[in-house]
Amino acid sequence: MIDRISNLPHSIILHIFSLLPTVDVIRTSLISKRWRHLWNSVPALEFCDVGLEEQKFYNFVNKCLENRMIGKRRLNDLGINRFKIEMRCYGGRSVDVDRWLSFAVQQLLEELDLRIQPKTFCMPSFYYCIPSLTVLKLDGIELADEVFHNLIMGCPSLEKLFLHYCFGFCDLKVSSLNLKSFELIGVADSILVEAVNLQSFLLDTRGGDCDLNLVSCGNLRNLTLNCVDFFHIPNVEDVISELLILESLTVVDCNIRFIQYQYLKVLVLKTTIIEDDADEWNHKMEITVDTPNLVSLHYEDVNFTRKVLLNSPNLEEANIKLDYNGVRKKIDMNWYVDMIDFLSYFDCAKVVSLFVYSEENLMFPKKLRKFCRSPLPNVKHLKVETRCELKSESLLRDALLWLSPHTQTLSIRSEENKALS
Repeated sequence: MIDRISNLPHSIILHIFSLLPTVDVIRTSLISKRWRHLWNSVPALEFCDVGLEEQKFYNFVNKCLENRMIGKRRLNDLGINRFKIEMRCYGGRSVDVDRWLSFAVQQLLEELDLRIQPKTFCMPSFYYCIPSLTVLKLDGIELADEVFHNLIMGCPSLEKLFLHYCFGFCDLKVSSLNLKSFELIGVADSILVEAVNLQSFLLDTRGGDCDLNLVSCGNLRNLTLNCVDFFHIPNVEDVISELLILESLTVVDCNIRFIQYQYLKVLVLKTTIIEDDADEWNHKMEITVDTPNLVSLHYEDVNFTRKVLLNSPNLEEANIKLDYNGVRKKIDMNWYVDMIDFLSYFDCAKVVSLFVYSEENLMFPKKLRKFCRSPLPNVKHLKVETRCELKSESLLRDALLWLSPHTQTLSIRSEENKALS
C-alpha cells in the first residue's frame, strides 16, 4: 500500500492536524518520525475533558502548553490562531484556566472558544488585548459588565461573537465597528448593540425580560428571535421596525402579532411549544404579515394556529408544516372549516408545500367541498408530505385537486413511502 499522506507538504499536514482535537493530533504524530514534533507547529489547540479525569486533564493541558512554549523557541512556530477549551466537568480550578487564557492571548489568536460547566468560571478582570481576534465564543461564562466591555474593546477586529448561557452582566453593551455576526442566548436587564456593520443577529432570551436597543445596526439583514416574550419586552416590535434593510426574519416560539417590512424577502415562523390551552395560545399567536416583497415563507406550528393574515403578493413559495395529530382536539367538520380558512391566506404563493401528520388532515369531507370555495385556486404547484404512511392515495389526490383546482403539478409522498407522483 502506497503511503500518500506522509509525502504531503508540511503545510497541508498542519492544516489537517488543525482540524483535530489536540489529543488526537499528538496520537497521530506518533505514527511517523517525520511528524514526531510537527504537532508543536499546529496552528490550533483544542482541549476537551470528556473521558478524562479532572487531574489528568489539567496535567495534559499544562504539559501541552509547556511543550508548545519550548517548541516555539526551538522550531519555526508561527503561533496559534485558534484556541478552544471545553470543560464539562469543571471543578473550580480557575488559576489553571486563567493561565491557559494568558498563554492564548499572547498568540496571534484569530478564534477563541471557551465553554465551561457546571461550576461557575468568572472571566478574569485583567484587560484582554487581542487585536487579531475575529471570532469569540463564550459558553457558560460569568461576565461582569466592565470585564466584558474591556474584552470587546481589546478585540477591534472582532467579526463574530457568540454568547451562549453567559451570565453576570446587567447592562450588556456590544460596541464594535467590524462585528458582522452576533448570537446571544441569555438575558440581561438591557442589551445595547452598537455595530454599524452587523449583518446577522440571533437573540434568545429564554422568555426573559430586557430592554433591547439595535438603533445603531442599520445594516442588519438577518434577524432571528427565539423565545422572546413580546409582552415582557414590549419595545421589540418597535426595534425591528427600525431595521430598514432587513431581508430575512426568523421568529421561533415568540408571541409576535404583527410583521410589516417593505424589504423582507425571507420569513420563518415556528411554534414548537405544545401548549395545554391551545385556544389561548392560538389567540396569542395570531399574526398579521404585511410584506409586499416577500418571496419565501416557512411556517411551522405544532398547535395549528388558525390565523396568519398574509399580504405578500410576490410570494414565490410557502412551506407549511402542521404536525398536528388531533390529540388535543378531534379532527371534525369544524376543524376542516378552520383548516380551509387557514390555508386560504397562502393562496398568493406560486408554490405551496404542505407537511401534515396524516392524510386525514387534508381529507376534506365531500359535503364541505360543495359549500366551501377552494382555498388555493391560484397556486400553480402543490407538494404534500405526510408523516404517517399513506392509506388511500386516490382519495387524498381527489381532496387535493379540490383544494388547489388549477395546480399544474401535484406531488404526494410520505416519510415512510417513496414519492407517488
